[in-house]
Amino acid sequence: MIRKGALFALALALAACGQQEGADGEETTDFAPLEASLIDAKIVVDANGVGAKGDPMRFGTLRTDVDHTLESAFGSAPNTTRNDECGAGPMEFSQFGPLQVGYQDDKLAGWFLGKGQGVVTSDGVAPGVTSLEGLKLERQVQELDTTLDGEFQYTSADYGTITGFADPDGTITGLAAGVTCFFR
Repeated sequence: MIRKGALFALALALAACGQQEGADGEETTDFAPLEASLIDAKIVVDANGVGAKGDPMRFGTLRTDVDHTLESAFGSAPNTTRNDECGAGPMEFSQFGPLQVGYQDDKLAGWFLGKGQGVVTSDGVAPGVTSLEGLKLERQVQELDTTLDGEFQYTSADYGTITGFADPDGTITGLAAGVTCFFR
């Protein structure tokens, strides 16, 4: 009996997260629950790699395997580019919608996620959807003082670190993990 009561109280507490009473007495949500966008995601990214429908591909996975899985999820071949001047050394990239995956030595080394549909972090964070303030309510966030405007890092649900960028209005515009090719 006590267990059922505790579970009911927990369910009520979780349902109330992110809600507040508006001026008219109606309950309002000041941010979308982070997990909401996981339902429609074709691809889920996290601090350790990318995945499709429960099939994680960690950093170090062969490019052919990653590109094949992402091509199947998006239904089209990637746009590919190369940059020989990245700080970590030459990198090759495959772009699938809002997701750019980076490779070194034909192995997955990092990813960058911009605004767009079909990709979300395992935390349910999506550029253009999630606000920095909403993320701060759910995760440990550290705003960084770098030459890149709005840069921050947060501790993800898998206890890794994801780097992000936010507009001055607090809208998250991009996220990244692993090896990146940002010039600071």
